[in-house]
Amino acid sequence: MKISKQWTLPATPDEVYALSIDPAYQEEICEEAGALSHQSTVTEKGSGHEVKVQRVMTSGDVPDLVKKIVGDKVDVTQVITWGARQADGSRQGTLDVAFKGKPITMKGTTSLTPDGDGTAVDVTAEFKAKVPVVGGKVEKMSAPEIIKAIGAEETVGMRHAAG
Repeated sequence: MKISKQWTLPATPDEVYALSIDPAYQEEICEEAGALSHQSTVTEKGSGHEVKVQRVMTSGDVPDLVKKIVGDKVDVTQVITWGARQADGSRQGTLDVAFKGKPITMKGTTSLTPDGDGTAVDVTAEFKAKVPVVGGKVEKMSAPEIIKAIGAEETVGMRHAAG
């Protein structure tokens, strides 16, 4: 199932990127998302960075069918590997999200693109629940919680951009 969220931050792509590779910023996103525990690391990779965030989350407000599969808590590892800065300041990253011990994955891209006086942020991914017969239902029922978790990044980004 395709998951997609876009927003615009009132800051340059370089400023948004600098935030995104700050472990303290990642920790703040985890707290905004309601993580029970979390840890983040940032590693330089060529002309970009790898941002790895591990967090334990409640399974949220999902139907019983989903809770039977994922349980009350979910151990999530998210890795964004950012590429080099482009001439216009934009950046592209690959997104890989694993749900420890669960037949669920999310893989996609994220981008920071100049947009007027700000930066357009785009997260687009394929969310897969590899569960026989009910996988599609699990994806549809889980999608709102996934989008809500991505929304924590928008909330924290706006807070930082506002100063």
